[in-house]
Amino acid sequence: PHWHIEALWSSCVAHVCSNHIVQQIGGPDGQNLPELTITQLLELVAWVEYFRETIEETFPEVASMRDTKKTYFEERPELFDSDKRSVNMQNATDSLAWVNNMLWEVHRLAQEEFLVRTRSQTDEWLDKVYGSDTVKNQSNEGK
Repeated sequence: PHWHIEALWSSCVAHVCSNHIVQQIGGPDGQNLPELTITQLLELVAWVEYFRETIEETFPEVASMRDTKKTYFEERPELFDSDKRSVNMQNATDSLAWVNNMLWEVHRLAQEEFLVRTRSQTDEWLDKVYGSDTVKNQSNEGK
C-alpha cells in the first residue's frame, strides 16, 4: 500500500516539474534553450540526471520502459482506478516512464546546446595551446 503512495506522489511531482521545465525551455524541442546561460544548461543537465537516477532507483521497472502507452502533453494521466480509492500502478508507472524518457530527451538537447556554445571557446583554448611555441625544459642530465 505505501508503494502506491510513493508512485502516486512521484508521478504527480514528475509531471509538475517536467511541465515547468518544458515550458521554460520552449516546448519539448527546446526552442528557448539558446536563451539559457551556460550555468542554467549545466544545472538542467545535472537535475535531469539526478531525477532519472532517483526515479530508476525507486522504481526499477521504469528503467527498462523506453516505450510508453501514452504521451501526456495534452492529457493528464489517470492515476486512480475506477473506484477512485486505489492507485492504478500500471498507469502511474507508465506516466513516470514517459516523464523519465521525455526529460532524457531534454537532457540530450541541453547537452547539445552546451557543446555548440562551448565549442568555439574550446577551439580557441586549444589553438592557443597547440598554436604557440612550446617551451622546452631540459634537466641537468639532458633529458
